Amino acid sequence: MAVRFDLESINRETVYRTLVIVAGVVLILWGCLVVLRPFIPAFLLAIIFTLSTWPAFIWLKARLNGRRTLAAFIMTLALALCFLVPIVFLGSSVAENFGRLYTLVLAPVLNSPGDMPQWARDLPMIGPHLETVWTQYIAQPLQDGATLKDHVAPKLIAVGRAIGQGVLDLSLGVLIAFFFFRHGVTVAQRVNTLLAKFAGARAQHMLTICKKTVIGVVYGILGTAVAQGALAGIGLWLADVPGAAFLGLITIVLSFVPMGPPLIWVPATFWLYTHGQTGVAIFMAVWGVLVISGVDNVVRPYFISLGSNLPLPLVLLGVFGGLIAFGFIGLFIGPTLLALAWTLIVEWSHSDRRVAEDAEAA
Repeated sequence: MAVRFDLESINRETVYRTLVIVAGVVLILWGCLVVLRPFIPAFLLAIIFTLSTWPAFIWLKARLNGRRTLAAFIMTLALALCFLVPIVFLGSSVAENFGRLYTLVLAPVLNSPGDMPQWARDLPMIGPHLETVWTQYIAQPLQDGATLKDHVAPKLIAVGRAIGQGVLDLSLGVLIAFFFFRHGVTVAQRVNTLLAKFAGARAQHMLTICKKTVIGVVYGILGTAVAQGALAGIGLWLADVPGAAFLGLITIVLSFVPMGPPLIWVPATFWLYTHGQTGVAIFMAVWGVLVISGVDNVVRPYFISLGSNLPLPLVLLGVFGGLIAFGFIGLFIGPTLLALAWTLIVEWSHSDRRVAEDAEAA
């Protein structure tokens, strides 16, 4: 009996010690998550930047005789030039021309008591329909005498705040990418070792799927941006809009933002219509809807599906669902998570099938 009592005491003591250790680990992980939560989007962007440009980094490091730090600095500088500099120039241009835009377009709308602008009412074919929608969703809710500015201003402030947060996350992501380039091999080895403890031999396969998916998403976004910019430039040139090439370049930048390209071709359509070129304006509107904006539904899913074996419907769900759930960063997170989940389902189903076949053979 004494021996049994000692064994029970030891087992109870071991259980208590294990529970304390597990609770301590959970608290530490929770604390780390709380501390790093504001920087999670930046970390995810840094991982995406590093994975998608890693072959270029390896090539550059070889040309620099293995000087990893210098290669990491050059890659970080290249990322800043590709993403941050265009945003700075675009923001500066918008700030310089905002006064003119407000005077010509926004002020008459924001200061109105809900009346539809005359230029929108005079649009061919869609003018009467727009007036019906305007009356139902804008003029009617503003019968209490409030101006449209009171309803729009908070939303504009929220949009501006979201854009500012996105630029901050992008800047931090570029900065963190330097350290991932510098210590990427060590980080990858430790992540692989950690995942191997949970996923076993499938860990490397899962990492490969994740890498391919991220690269496919990045290439899909970049390919879509270039395609939309080129098609926008061609359409604007055919419509004889001044500065078509420059507007095409701006479209490339705006293509990274959902519904960004219409910010170029919709005003161009209005400009053509107000200058008496109704037929060309209709052409520009059709070109913008079917060609410029339509290519987003073809090129992006195509490149993403090439990066992984994820079915095309799941790619679309991943892109749009991730965008709704996580914002811009969800364009990368959504398809990646669905690809990993899909791979797990396929792997487990194949594993169960092999077990069943072995049982039948026995």
